Amino acid sequence: MFAIGVSSWVPKGQATAVFGSTTVFNFFYWGFIFLIVFSTSIWGIGQSIRTEQLQGTLEQLFLAPVNRVTIIIGRFARTILTDLAIIIYTVVLLGLLSHQTVVVQNPLALLLIFVFLEVAVLGFGFVFAALTFRLKSFNVMANLAQFAVIGLCGVFFPLDILPSPVRYVSLAIPFTYFVDLIRFAAVGSPSGGSTILDPALEFVLAIFLALALFVVGLGIFSVTEKKAREAGVIGSH
Repeated sequence: MFAIGVSSWVPKGQATAVFGSTTVFNFFYWGFIFLIVFSTSIWGIGQSIRTEQLQGTLEQLFLAPVNRVTIIIGRFARTILTDLAIIIYTVVLLGLLSHQTVVVQNPLALLLIFVFLEVAVLGFGFVFAALTFRLKSFNVMANLAQFAVIGLCGVFFPLDILPSPVRYVSLAIPFTYFVDLIRFAAVGSPSGGSTILDPALEFVLAIFLALALFVVGLGIFSVTEKKAREAGVIGSH
């Protein structure tokens, strides 16, 4: 909120020199939208398991004749609805306060990348849920994950400003490409000329990464949950 508010007063010449062809408002706005969706995987999945542990209901929940994955996806879906409400009122509120317009140049491409982003964050959420069984410092893990993504994936600044060694780390993180493609589909490239890769290739890569994250995350969660169940430590906190 503060970043977008301040950006509304930045002179156009200075803004375009840093953010390329898009406005500062839209640059920050779409980064904020990505962060909302990414946070779903942490607070909508990992925290729900942690809360059930603290309340003493997780073991009974997982012993019920219902697939555990179905339970988690249900928690995830509920959080998605909350995210949509936040996105909608943020558009209205910031539009009224700053007289800025949210730009969507390619709605179909934006919808496509959002669908696969949800698949990717669900897979990451399974990984986070598995970590919750083993590591009990949930808030520390959640904050570290969020700040790592903000600092390395170009959520609120162009990747070009990062030093070369750090940029290689950023390119190794799957969510970097989702941030890039969301902004590209909405307002064009944050660099004013091209995405990290050729847009078509980057879309294919993002789809592959989303499916890979989901499969790997689901596998890690299933193995960890089974071991925790066999050891009788699912509900321990």
